[in-house]
Amino acid sequence: MTIKKEVKRQRYFKIQTYLGLTSILSIILLPLLTYFGDFQPVTQPLVTMAFFLVTTMEVNSYIYRLKNSYILKLNIGKEYNFTNRENEIAIQIIKGASYKIISENMFISYGTVRKHASNIFMKSKVVNREGLMKKFRK
Repeated sequence: MTIKKEVKRQRYFKIQTYLGLTSILSIILLPLLTYFGDFQPVTQPLVTMAFFLVTTMEVNSYIYRLKNSYILKLNIGKEYNFTNRENEIAIQIIKGASYKIISENMFISYGTVRKHASNIFMKSKVVNREGLMKKFRK
């Protein structure tokens, strides 16, 4: 399961890299073509292709996030007004996942997980992970 997930992630980043480099190359060619003459029949399709590639990158990114989002099955923080993201992180903390694992699962930075965890602790009036686990495991 972990290997399969890592392969998917590598494939996604490879596609994003190729799309990005191609669009950057297209945009870099514009001043060169303009400098050496009037190549309007070439520059207009080049600009269109660059914008198409950037749009493709955004759509690909959105689809990837939809497929790999952590599925919210349980709303434990309803009474504490947790946001959806805080709820997702709280569920993983209660299951015993470390901040590093949570950040990898949710494709966010370690610091972001810590900030969300801090907000969770403050809203649920607990001091640490153990307190949160005791409060919500009952």
